[in-house]
Amino acid sequence: MDAQKHLFVIGNPLLDLQVESSDNTILDKYGLVAGGATLADEKTMPIYDDLWKMDGLMTIPGGSGLNSARSANFMLKNQGSQNKVHYFGSISKDKKGATLEKCLKDEGVIGNFHYSTEAQTGTCAVIVVKKERSMVANLAAACKYQESHLAENMAALENASFIYSTSFFITSNVNALQTVGAFASDKNIPFGYNLSAVFLLQFELANVMKTLQYADFVFGNEHEAEAYATAHKMDGASNVDVAKAIAQSPKKNNQRKRVVIITQGPANVIVATCDPNSEDKNVEIKEFPVEPLAEAMITDTNGAGDAFVGGFVSQIY
Repeated sequence: MDAQKHLFVIGNPLLDLQVESSDNTILDKYGLVAGGATLADEKTMPIYDDLWKMDGLMTIPGGSGLNSARSANFMLKNQGSQNKVHYFGSISKDKKGATLEKCLKDEGVIGNFHYSTEAQTGTCAVIVVKKERSMVANLAAACKYQESHLAENMAALENASFIYSTSFFITSNVNALQTVGAFASDKNIPFGYNLSAVFLLQFELANVMKTLQYADFVFGNEHEAEAYATAHKMDGASNVDVAKAIAQSPKKNNQRKRVVIITQGPANVIVATCDPNSEDKNVEIKEFPVEPLAEAMITDTNGAGDAFVGGFVSQIY
């Protein structure tokens, strides 16, 4: 592999404020559900002050794309590859932003940030109850990403051998997201795209689908597959049916097959592959069993799907 080639990720950098709780008190107070992910609103904004005062608070660099970038970097470093992951996003020059930058530098991820003067670095409240996480994101500066930053740093995309982003980035700068997807398609660079969350399929379906047309690899979980089926009126559809439908959906770059990967927790991982040039768009379905882990080996589920993507991408980029 060319020494200059790297994995490029763009997303919403956040600082996770994570606490463990023995019961659902915090979830009930803010109307959250186990395993859910949502954006902060007037009702949930006070949660950040609540968590900040709690014993056992952990501050962890987060955001879906950044989780995957760090996971890929971890895998590549263990295989002897250094400085192979580039990450773009928007933060502020504040204490939280400095914490994020220092962490990435220490780990060997090359961070290239737009610095917002309009908002503080974004945060994500993470409440872990019996190892299951629930998240509330206050995007703040992450929402202030400017296309000018992308335009000034296009060399990072030109030297990428794999480009990855998520539907979460729609809420920050949908034009930048689609510029990245179109660039990958035009240059025949594999583009990975994550469905990310149920609420995005409910409220941002048009933008999800517009970006999906550029994707060579599509990632999602069983909840997002169900939301996709609901949004497309696929009554009674199984997760396999949804994977097939996504694989067959319109695609800009016909030089690459589309691979759709649906995780289902401890159940089989579904992989649907479609050649856009085939006359009937037949889809090959494979299922891969998930090796069970002993309960004692599981710390919590925060970032589990993102880590899965990072590990996968690190081996194909």
